[in-house]
Amino acid sequence: MRTRRAFLQAAAGAAFLPAPARAAEQLHAFRAETSRLDLRLSQLFLDDTWIEETYRLERLWETADIFPEPVLRPETPWENRQVVMYGSVFHTGSEWRMYYMTFNSPAPSLLCLATSHDGVHWDRPKLGLFEFQGSKANNIVMFPEPDLHHDGPTVCHDPADSAAPYKMMYYAFGPNRPRGEYVAFSKDGASWQHRPEPVLTTTGDRTNLLASRDRDGKFVVYLRHRDMMSLHRARSVWRSESGDFLRWSEPEPVLRADLLEDPNTELYGMSVFPYGDLYLGMLERWYDNPDVIEVQLAWSYDGRDWHRPARRSALIGPAYPWNRAWNTCANTPPARQGNQLWFYFGGRSRAHGREAPESYGAIGLASVYADRFAAIRADFKEGLLLTRPMTWPGGDLIVNSTNTRYPRAHPSSGGGSVQVEVRDENNQPVPGFSGDQRADHSFPSPAPGQPEPRAVRWPSGRSMRELAGRRIRLAFLLRDARLYSFRAEG
Repeated sequence: MRTRRAFLQAAAGAAFLPAPARAAEQLHAFRAETSRLDLRLSQLFLDDTWIEETYRLERLWETADIFPEPVLRPETPWENRQVVMYGSVFHTGSEWRMYYMTFNSPAPSLLCLATSHDGVHWDRPKLGLFEFQGSKANNIVMFPEPDLHHDGPTVCHDPADSAAPYKMMYYAFGPNRPRGEYVAFSKDGASWQHRPEPVLTTTGDRTNLLASRDRDGKFVVYLRHRDMMSLHRARSVWRSESGDFLRWSEPEPVLRADLLEDPNTELYGMSVFPYGDLYLGMLERWYDNPDVIEVQLAWSYDGRDWHRPARRSALIGPAYPWNRAWNTCANTPPARQGNQLWFYFGGRSRAHGREAPESYGAIGLASVYADRFAAIRADFKEGLLLTRPMTWPGGDLIVNSTNTRYPRAHPSSGGGSVQVEVRDENNQPVPGFSGDQRADHSFPSPAPGQPEPRAVRWPSGRSMRELAGRRIRLAFLLRDARLYSFRAEG
């Protein structure tokens, strides 16, 4: 099965072939690429994978809504003035768990555990594991040995391992410890057994474990390399994998700043999670003047070859005094709440090299409507998006869209339209699904807030279920509207 890199290389190599051979090679490469995409999962318009043709449309990148107040502030003596989201947030059953760090140099950083019943209000359980100022009535789950420094502990949940379903990786060093990545294991997620020897010694700090095994059953971590400054002259993102959590591959570079960035840009770190049949990355972009770290979107089809928008903008960026300079996401996927995705992130009032008393750190909550990372937008004149051919797997067509020009406007400002046609592989109308039988997928005006994605209905009462197994194209005709994704259901 060909990777996206192979697809792009094949397309580039085909540029030197005669026109008929080049067209055939590019078609073969495209079919090899899309044959592994599951149409029953949301197909986003982050790139042109599914796009054959467009007119009068543009791609826009959405930004997250940030809850104005932090959901966790530093309130205890061991937290002092900064709690940071170098950590993990899990929602299992009725309980939420948040692993977070304190950061108050020169005091040692601590890993703490908070719990919640709703993901907004958080408690600090008295775990009784480590003593702080004469008392064990605290929520500390990792207290480093004297002179041992650690950074970025993130947690992976591995329920297939009943003996140690919780696994941790972090960067550490000390007088009697070599620099590198260390791992720990836990049955309950509170008491941890730490391996005394590093599992990797060629890395730097800023460790982000994938929060579960990847699609190939491997543990994966995105981190830094100790030689990145000599190799890339800037921070960059590297990848390592393991089958047993003890033997890890040598890190390989997967992302570095490119020519679309300001020359002073560095890629500080990246948390990654599976989304549909993609991997999405919450990439920390650091620009040193002004001294700001913001979270931007990246995506990959295999976890190795990564892509970024041509227009660089923050998904989660400075919004309030408490997060005006430094923003980092949990390594875990966002929590799905209704039609929203909840991202937990750390915010700080000052960025690199600026500490007490100016720096303040808290943990915040940002939200994005499901699938709404990139929008294909039409203005007041009708635009068209025509997909490449696909084999319809059966079921209804589910489309995520709005018929408002400005998604943050009041719902009554709607009035645009979203219409859908089905065409065959040769771009000819499919009777009953095109022309005067095209589907109107517009929402009533005023729209009820931000509606859920819903099935497309044709005026004849016919369903795309009858097109199962056929090679088709989809044509979306938009006016004052935004298109985000499509998928099959049922």
